[in-house]
Amino acid sequence: MNGIIEFERVLGYRSIPPGQALLPAMPIRLIGPAGRDDVLAVLDTGAEYSIFDGRRATVLGIALTNGKRRRLNSVCGGMDAWLHKVTLEIEGSRFRCEVLFSDAYIPRELLGRHTVFDQITIAIREKYHSIYFSPWP
Repeated sequence: MNGIIEFERVLGYRSIPPGQALLPAMPIRLIGPAGRDDVLAVLDTGAEYSIFDGRRATVLGIALTNGKRRRLNSVCGGMDAWLHKVTLEIEGSRFRCEVLFSDAYIPRELLGRHTVFDQITIAIREKYHSIYFSPWP
């Protein structure tokens, strides 16, 4: 192994919300049984699960509370979320994944490790505000 990894795309950081600090955020399309929704999700290597606002589940045709319930805790408090299978489209490639939808508003939606990171290759160069992405593991 030579230690060199090649990437298909380089993406710049984004402001969430607009005008705020730049974050390693990627445009993601969520695809469900009856709809789709576009979101900027912060790439979070420390998050076990990807989590999206529960209102998006309705747009996708998903009954929020029919999923497997998870209790999430953070320094900001706790919330309930439900695990559902969806398709994520990232830079034109599609991946079948399990994600959480919250029961409350969340200001930053996250792209976490569970069932996502084992299907893609990513790297972050903080100094250059760049995300390197390839649609293969």
